[in-house]
Amino acid sequence: MRRGNQTTNSRRSVAAFSIIELMVVIAIIAILMAILLPTLVNAQKNARKVECQSNLRVMGQMLVAYTNENNGWLFPVGPEGVDGRPTTLGTNKPPNERWPMYAGFKELKTAPHPPSWGNTPYVEMPYQPERFPALPYTPRVMRCKEDPDAYEAHSYVLNKHLADKRIRYGSKNFGGLTSSEVVVMGEKVTTERDYYMERSDFNRVVEKYRHGVKGGSNYLHHDGHVDTKLPREALTGLDPWDVRVPDPKPIKQPTPGPDPTPQQ
Repeated sequence: MRRGNQTTNSRRSVAAFSIIELMVVIAIIAILMAILLPTLVNAQKNARKVECQSNLRVMGQMLVAYTNENNGWLFPVGPEGVDGRPTTLGTNKPPNERWPMYAGFKELKTAPHPPSWGNTPYVEMPYQPERFPALPYTPRVMRCKEDPDAYEAHSYVLNKHLADKRIRYGSKNFGGLTSSEVVVMGEKVTTERDYYMERSDFNRVVEKYRHGVKGGSNYLHHDGHVDTKLPREALTGLDPWDVRVPDPKPIKQPTPGPDPTPQQ
């Protein structure tokens, strides 16, 4: 009887000790997760930031290729408007006629033609992404992973001042700045539809802190490099010509390019 009681008590002690050990292990794992989780989250955010920078570099390369065939113009523009400046190719046009379709992205050569809306007249307002989808007419590099639900299927906007001032690839008229300081493209607020940014609507259109309140957002510059800037730094390179430098004389501007819709 004594041996039986001793055996039973011993088993109970072992079982109790095992449960205590398990609880200690669980507590240690929980502490480690609490310590490591923020690091893992930051690592993921940094990876998406780097991928976003890569997107902008690729677009910069595409725009350089575009300049070689279009008299140095940095990106496609529309015909001259009543103010004497090139018009835009953004939401004022249906998705299959916006500037990305003319910029030479190879993947857009297979974009749907005719478009899914057929002969339905395009209307800019109200926003109708189901009727006039932009995704089939937008290259993947125009979408940041930190911005998965971007309106009009794009996360980046062009600096409209560059077209207004007729700044080309070989230009040196930067209002006192260098080409490495002049912004060509930045990140867009998710719920805005614009394809362009200006100093006057910077706060509405531009996503100022997509990659952190201490870092800011990514920007492509005229010399082709990409970096992360805070809003004040980005604004400096957006419109350095304001007031200080008059508009240059008009130069021959390119047509938007060949018909962007593929031949059937």
